[in-house]
Amino acid sequence: MEKVTDPIEAKKLILQLTKAAFWNCDLDKFDYSRDKDYIIKRIVEAGLENDEIIMWKLYSYDDIKNVALNIESLRNDIITYYSFVLKVEEKDFICYNKKPWYKK
Repeated sequence: MEKVTDPIEAKKLILQLTKAAFWNCDLDKFDYSRDKDYIIKRIVEAGLENDEIIMWKLYSYDDIKNVALNIESLRNDIITYYSFVLKVEEKDFICYNKKPWYKK
């Protein structure tokens, strides 16, 4: 998939992100380069299918992998899904062996 590098095209894609993951954000203020880690993190945590498609258009495999593996807390189903998509072991996620805050 060819990456979008034009800032105007990237902004158009960002404005298409759903409120599922960005319910508390003003998407118009996002910069795809400056806010890369935040955008990827929110999509991995709570994005819908369309959000994920946009993420893959905007960012590289390595960018997505680096952010996803370092998210502090993810549901088990998300870890399983992204371990398959990113071709990594579930134990590679830093949150894999961490107990949620509410189970400590």
